[in-house]
Amino acid sequence: MMRREILIFGICVFCYLGCDSMQEVSLYEVDLTPTPEQLVSSYPYRHVYLDSCNSNLFGHRSHPCKRVEFVKDNSVEGEDHLSIAWQQGDSCRYLGVGFPWANYVGKNLKNLEQIAALQFHVRLDSGSVSKIPMFFSLVDYGGRQATSKINLLNVEGQRLDEEWRTVRIPLATFRASEKGLNLENVKELRIEFQREGHVHLDAIQIVPFHHEGKFLEPIGEDVCENLPLVMNARNLWWGLNGSETMGWAEGEGFLALHYDKTGPQRDWNSCGVALNQWEALDMSEVYSASALTFQLHGQFSPLNFSILSSTGAPRQIRQRLSLDHCIQFEEGIWSCAIPIKQFDQHEQFNWSATREVRLTVTEDIDAAMHELQWSEYRGNPNKVHRWLEHHKQ
Repeated sequence: MMRREILIFGICVFCYLGCDSMQEVSLYEVDLTPTPEQLVSSYPYRHVYLDSCNSNLFGHRSHPCKRVEFVKDNSVEGEDHLSIAWQQGDSCRYLGVGFPWANYVGKNLKNLEQIAALQFHVRLDSGSVSKIPMFFSLVDYGGRQATSKINLLNVEGQRLDEEWRTVRIPLATFRASEKGLNLENVKELRIEFQREGHVHLDAIQIVPFHHEGKFLEPIGEDVCENLPLVMNARNLWWGLNGSETMGWAEGEGFLALHYDKTGPQRDWNSCGVALNQWEALDMSEVYSASALTFQLHGQFSPLNFSILSSTGAPRQIRQRLSLDHCIQFEEGIWSCAIPIKQFDQHEQFNWSATREVRLTVTEDIDAAMHELQWSEYRGNPNKVHRWLEHHKQ
């Protein structure tokens, strides 16, 4: 008995003396919060369309203006893929198909809106284009819908041609809240086709998507020391197809423009350049004293320029090149400047998230664009000729 009492006394003393040095240990120090990738990958309804055996599809019945087929050869995933050919006319104003995936279960995409995208594989039956006249809509059980489309920035290789290309349409680009769409109760995905075309689609699903968001601050007291921003072949461009329509001349420093609005490549009329590796660029302290400048060698054409932002509304502002923006100093050589203050809605544009400059050709042209830059411009935005004359001296 004595030994047991001594042992108990010793244990008590040990515990008492060790209390000051003992630390509380939590059993829950490991962060079990799922990552965005885990949230999307574990979403139970992430597969929208796999093949005709495992997925629902409506709008595939025989139609005089649309043909939908299930093709087994050359599929990316599953037993087959969709081949859809269409030609819009007066007798068929609306052409489309729909995917009530998960057998019409109401899908909650709200928590995935900023971290996921709609991904699929697409290829043309023949040829190559810079855009396809097809629009994607999410529809809720109240009948409301929000629409988005393919952007070449999120297309593998920035091309749409006869090869399978992976395409991602970020869920955020549907802008559900602005359209009144209830993302917590999505019924189906619809695709509307316009004009004419023939595409192959496969493996439509919801996947993780990361939105870039790096902002660059102005350097120094004079913010215009950041300019000019040179937009040449070393930048990231999309929509270029070599000598067919527009592309950087190999071994040269100019953008070649060859466009025939009645030719076979008439749908390939746009290209764009990233200002900061597709990340947001803060131009808020620079834009008001700047302009897009370049030289045009060859045929003059009223080109359309756009500036795009990563966030905000409007997301895109535009200005059309005219002879008021250019002076011809030599035969076939034009010097041009488009002041940023001339762009429509430039005061409402979110300049802290500037992302891209885009060029669209709508009229015939055979010319070369040299020295495309975002330059300092401290002249009157309505007196471009005076600024060009002074700038050349």
